[in-house]
Amino acid sequence: MVQGFWIYKIAAGWLMWEMTNSSTWLGFLAAGYFLPVLFLGPIGGALADHLGYKYTSVIMGLLGSLIALVAAILTWTGTITPIFLLLHAVLQGIAFSFEFPARQSLFPTLLERGDMPAAVAVNSTTFYSSSFTGPMFGGLLLTIGSTEFGAGLCFITNAICMTWMVGALTFLKLPKNQNLNQKESFNIFNNLSSGIIYCFKDKHIRLLILLLFSGSFFIRPYLDFLPEFSDKIFKVGKEGLSLLTAFSGIGSIFFAIFFAIRGRVSGLTLYLIFCQIGAIIFFILFALSNNFTIGLILLSALGGLLVSSSISAQSLIQHSVTDIYRARVISIVVSIAVGAPAISAMAIGWLSTYLGLQYSLAIAGAIGIVITILISASIVKRRHEIEN
Repeated sequence: MVQGFWIYKIAAGWLMWEMTNSSTWLGFLAAGYFLPVLFLGPIGGALADHLGYKYTSVIMGLLGSLIALVAAILTWTGTITPIFLLLHAVLQGIAFSFEFPARQSLFPTLLERGDMPAAVAVNSTTFYSSSFTGPMFGGLLLTIGSTEFGAGLCFITNAICMTWMVGALTFLKLPKNQNLNQKESFNIFNNLSSGIIYCFKDKHIRLLILLLFSGSFFIRPYLDFLPEFSDKIFKVGKEGLSLLTAFSGIGSIFFAIFFAIRGRVSGLTLYLIFCQIGAIIFFILFALSNNFTIGLILLSALGGLLVSSSISAQSLIQHSVTDIYRARVISIVVSIAVGAPAISAMAIGWLSTYLGLQYSLAIAGAIGIVITILISASIVKRRHEIEN
């Protein structure tokens, strides 16, 4: 499925850029996909805790595949517009809001608690290795015929990848006690509010979520503006866009493999802090770069450090959370990690009309590093408690 996501992302971004030539529209596109995750993700987690992780993942995966198929048809028939592409992103984001927290919650049902850091890292390895191969494959598909034809191929490929994931999930056998809440009467408000209250009251999870938010909000939007970097700043076209996205994934692969081999919780808090600060530094350097080759190198370091901080935070949260709240907590984490960049992408897109994209990103990075250091000071004091 993650291959399909990256193929979709590069195709949708370039298609939107070619239709509008506007960083503001790129920001809207990112918001269209990720804002539903921010607001609906916690509801998806509460629903998955009640209905079952596997059932929710399969149904929403099939829905996402159907939406991708419709987008391909609209693109091939020449009826795609910026509004339609934005609407497609919103619908995909809604399906993802329910599917992703349910699928992520399957891991703890299949593993021992001590194996969770390695499992999270292996899962991240598949995601970020796909961020290397997916853009390259997507970039190749985009060069076939017109942009509309190539983008349609990318959307079809995304649909196939999601269908493949659904097929794999149907063969997955889960423990009988997989969902602890299925027999309870279901009240969406109570389930949702109890998960939020749990995250707020647990000081360790609260701090980890805040740090994860600062990284996601201030750093992750760079991916959504790579089409403008490729075309306007580096002047390397859609072929260069696939390289930019792929190099962001190269560093991610190596760092994710390191954490998969390491496979333990001890020391993760310091990895989390140092990697996130390092990611923001490379983010600012990339934002101000005007050289394509240097940009590729900086993106590789940025991607690796960013995935390291993400793996560390998710592993520590999975290590700390109580099973009965797992999907709800994961959905909140996903909502923040994936949904927060939607807001900042819109803000950066708007600010770039006045200051330019590069300075807008650099300002976001400068604010992010200050907030990260402030939160990290509290986490360092509690690192032994968090890791136990």
